Amino acid sequence: MKLISFLDHLAATPTTGTAPRRALLQQVGRAAVAALPLSLGAALPAVADTKDSSFDVILQLLLLERLQVAFYAQGLAAAGLIPAAQTADFQRLLAHQTQHLTFFGQVLQNAGAISPVAPTFDFSGRHGVASNPELFPAVLTSYDAYLALAQQLEDLGVRLYKAAAFKITSDASVSRVVLRIHAVEAQHSAHVRGLRRSRGAVVKNWPSEEDALIDRPGAAQALTIAATGGEETAIQYVATNVAVPFADLLLIRDGNAIHDPALPEAFDELVTTAVAQAALNLFI
Repeated sequence: MKLISFLDHLAATPTTGTAPRRALLQQVGRAAVAALPLSLGAALPAVADTKDSSFDVILQLLLLERLQVAFYAQGLAAAGLIPAAQTADFQRLLAHQTQHLTFFGQVLQNAGAISPVAPTFDFSGRHGVASNPELFPAVLTSYDAYLALAQQLEDLGVRLYKAAAFKITSDASVSRVVLRIHAVEAQHSAHVRGLRRSRGAVVKNWPSEEDALIDRPGAAQALTIAATGGEETAIQYVATNVAVPFADLLLIRDGNAIHDPALPEAFDELVTTAVAQAALNLFI
C-alpha cells in the first residue's frame, strides 16, 4: 500500500469502540509524515530534528517504556544485584512498565500502524562496543549505581509524560491514559529516590536543588539534563516575560515569603522531545 493511501486508511480506521483513530496523525501534514522515520530502532543523533506530532510522541513513549522494561528485566536477572528485600519492588516496577508498553503497542495497532523494531539497549552507555568508554559504570553489578540510574530514568519518564500530555490533545482516551501513567511514573521516581536515601544518598523524594549530584562522565550529561535539568528554576511565568510575584502572593507567617529553595521544588519543568531523545540515545 502506498504511503498516502495508507494515511487515508489510517485516518479512517476506527479504534475499539466508536472513537475514530484520526488522532494519531491528525496534526501531521502528509508531507511531514512522508519524511518521518518509520523506526526508532536506529539511534538518532542527539541534535536530530525530532517532530512533535501525536504520532511521534507515541513512538517516543514506546521507546521509553521499552528501555525501562529492559532496564528492570536486566536488573532482576543480574545475580546478586538487587537485595532480596527489594526484589518485589522491582518486580512491580517491571510489571507497571510492561503494562504501559503493552498499551502503546495497542494504540499503534489500533491505528493500523506497525510498531518499530525494538532496539537493543546497552545500559553501560557503550552502545554495544566494548572499546567505547563506559558512561554508566557498574550499573548492573553495583546496586547503588543501579539505583542512581533508575532514579534518573524515572525522573525522565515523569517529565516526558508531562510534556506528552500537552501534545496528545486530539485523542481524549489516549490523553487520559498518558496522564494516569504520568502519576505512576511520579510514584516510581519517589520510591526509587526513597530507596537511595535509605542507603545514605543525599536526595529527596522529588527533584530538589538540595539533591547531591550524581557523578557522571561528561558524555553522559545528556541524561542528567533531560531528567532534572532546569528543576532549580525559581522563576515561573504566568505569561511571556511576566513572572509570578511569589514575594507578594505566597506570604506565610509573619509576612515572610516562602523561602527560595521551596520554589523550584514546587514546580515541574517540561522536557523537550529533542532533549529527551538525546538521553534515550545514550542506551541504544
